[in-house]
Amino acid sequence: MVPLFAFLFLLFSTAWVVFARSTLQNAVREGVRFGVTGQTLGASCLGSSIQQVVYQYSFGFIPASKLGTEVQVTYYNPSTLAVISGSGSTAGGNVLKVSISGLSITSFSPVWHSSSPINLSASASDVLESPPNGILPCP
Repeated sequence: MVPLFAFLFLLFSTAWVVFARSTLQNAVREGVRFGVTGQTLGASCLGSSIQQVVYQYSFGFIPASKLGTEVQVTYYNPSTLAVISGSGSTAGGNVLKVSISGLSITSFSPVWHSSSPINLSASASDVLESPPNGILPCP
């Protein structure tokens, strides 16, 4: 019985990490999908709106207190891939990249492996659309 339960816990632990990784990948994908349209949530800027969307889709894996540090929103020039910041960064045609890095997930049950946390990361990118009303949202 002991080897059977050890195997089951190993299976659950592996499934938990795979679930966490796929959830985070879906969260950044939804963040990019929201961001390329230039929408904002309320009076917030585009970057913080994208972070809120990622948080909503993260299924609780990202703590609200670490949202600003673990979810990065970056804008790139489409021809040189240089990082753009400031008012022109949300212009149509620029590349938007949303990434999560350094997020630690503890294993469900460390039976046959280390109990140290597993660091996960995910990223997604797409090209920004031109804003429908011609007014660029704040980055």
